[in-house]
Amino acid sequence: MELGTWSDWFEAVGELLAVAVALFLPAFQERKQKRLTRRRVSRNIRSLTTALMHENRKADQWQETYQSLQTLLRLYAALLTDEQGEPIIVIGEHLLTVLAQPMPDTEEITASLAELANCS
Repeated sequence: MELGTWSDWFEAVGELLAVAVALFLPAFQERKQKRLTRRRVSRNIRSLTTALMHENRKADQWQETYQSLQTLLRLYAALLTDEQGEPIIVIGEHLLTVLAQPMPDTEEITASLAELANCS
């Protein structure tokens, strides 16, 4: 039995690597995209929550920002295909509940924001 020439071996190894890349690259890219989406959503939730904490609750801007946060959470929950994003929704909904109170607990909000930063 002949083992073949060096060029045959290099060609075989190259084909094997090409097949491996073709099989695993889409899965890797999808996982990376989901991670980036989680980070963006988490960052937007933190940003909107921080704005809500500093805005006057009686101003129209506060209501608009609160509705933006609600909309973001609803859309992300509806389009969620990544189980690692579920804690982001749970924390975001908790933040909405706390922020809706007449006197929101800033320590609870700060703790939730820290927990949210660890989710992404």
